[in-house]
Amino acid sequence: MGRIVYAAAMSHVLHPPYYEKNVGPHGKRMVEELIAVVRDMGRELAARRPDALVVIADDHLNVFSFDAVPAMCVRIGRSVSRMAQEGAIEFDRALDGLAERYPLHEDLANRILEEGLEAGFDFAASWSAPLDHAFLSPLTVLHGDRAMTPLVPFWVNCFVAPLPSARRCFAAGQHIARVVADGPWNVGVIATGGLSHFPELSLARVGESDPEFDRRVVGWMERGDHASLTALTTKELHATGSHELLNWMVLLGAVAPARARVRFFGEMGRIDLAALAWDH
Repeated sequence: MGRIVYAAAMSHVLHPPYYEKNVGPHGKRMVEELIAVVRDMGRELAARRPDALVVIADDHLNVFSFDAVPAMCVRIGRSVSRMAQEGAIEFDRALDGLAERYPLHEDLANRILEEGLEAGFDFAASWSAPLDHAFLSPLTVLHGDRAMTPLVPFWVNCFVAPLPSARRCFAAGQHIARVVADGPWNVGVIATGGLSHFPELSLARVGESDPEFDRRVVGWMERGDHASLTALTTKELHATGSHELLNWMVLLGAVAPARARVRFFGEMGRIDLAALAWDH
């Protein structure tokens, strides 16, 4: 019988030069503090010796395009490449110098996909999608000099309307937990994404965040108030710049009813940063 041995969520732009340029010295210091916390979390992850790591993140229209944007997508195959971009924008510079290929956990990915389709989840599948900073920036900080755990990348559409609902993302996480429980593996689950911020698709509000909303949702996670979290509408997430919480909703479904432990929370102004862990 398999089990989830480690679960955590964290911001996914862990690149001090980006924050120094766009926020200033205090932004650089804040993300450096977060990086130190994530490195410590990585040591905890390594101590649990997971066989696989499900990583839930969003695409920034790097992999998918307006031709087709899946609500949720499972990366299958045996290995995955790092995204290579000519003239990469600032936060994708976090990929510079990283390894070009990473191992996948083929069997677990196939079970999540195939059993999900049988259970009524219309998951898309990709054999070739590469990983951008949303996956690799936090993963490389977590692993440090240690070998990368075999991955199951899981994309959630957080940007292009219509978005999957918070409730549906939570249900997808419950499905992942059932697959893990029925399998033979010890599995870690990581969700990435910033708290409130407004990306370039909301140009009028770039540089803003909503710390009051962030404090509220983090408090719900600490209390295990999953009813309030799953009741959030896509309209609310859009209005508060909290679209990437949909990634975290998948993790919450996988670990419920566990409560979060806040390892880091910082209000930067441009974006609020966090790292949380769940005892499971």
